[in-house]
Amino acid sequence: MKKIMVILATFFFLGTATNVMAMSITGMDTAENLAQSIVGSGVTISNVSYTGTTAASGYFTGGTAAGIGIESGIVLTSGYASNLNGTSNTADNITGNNGLAGDDTLNGLIPGYTTYDATVLSFDFVSAGDSAYFNYVFGSDEYNEWVNSSYNDVFGFFFEGQNVALIPGTSTAVSINNVNGGANSAYYNNNDPSDGVPTPYAFEYDGFTDVFTAELLGLTAGTTYHIDLKIADAGDHILDSGVFIQGGSFSDTPVDPNPVPEPGTISLLGAGLLGLVYIRRKKA
Repeated sequence: MKKIMVILATFFFLGTATNVMAMSITGMDTAENLAQSIVGSGVTISNVSYTGTTAASGYFTGGTAAGIGIESGIVLTSGYASNLNGTSNTADNITGNNGLAGDDTLNGLIPGYTTYDATVLSFDFVSAGDSAYFNYVFGSDEYNEWVNSSYNDVFGFFFEGQNVALIPGTSTAVSINNVNGGANSAYYNNNDPSDGVPTPYAFEYDGFTDVFTAELLGLTAGTTYHIDLKIADAGDHILDSGVFIQGGSFSDTPVDPNPVPEPGTISLLGAGLLGLVYIRRKKA
């Protein structure tokens, strides 16, 4: 019976271990690899380019345990990607100042304000169908203190010049001022330590959106298109923001952001444990 309890405890540990591992960041290597890691079925990419410091981007794992709803992929930030490593929200004002210029296209999303520390991943793509999709989450350490201020870090996914990072069912851009505890709050997750309660999510940003899906519609199969994935600080160089893009989700059909285990796998595990219990009892 002791052996069975050890086996059961082992499975329990394996099933819950991710709850304490949280998010892990690996720095970017090349722009080509960064872009290729988000490509899924029915899409090919080419002519990859990257603008910004390599410290601003990287690969993440452990997103499910951290609570963002995407297990792994890439992250583009306006600061340091490495600040996202860890098992908790350790600061209310995490900052990576890269000392870089902003982006004119992003400036257009926040008229009257200037962007800084821009990070841009660009590439051409071809879809096998008439659409393309990818999943993402936006987060920031500007939440909640700087909501509805000029310090409104900005990002956008510009498909043939048009921003497709939109609140579902609207033409409104996803941003700190547009998704927060007061505006479109159904899509917002609060993780701000200054609110006086334990932060519920095991990673750095003080707030973040639900998983959204960028939709690139009306394509012609086999035709080459262009997309720019951009993020920047707004108003100054401080306080990090980032956008997480699910690995393998840039596909010609939508991809489930957080698939559950196959029922067959769960059944086999359960059957195996029951079998062990039966054998042990028979021997006894």
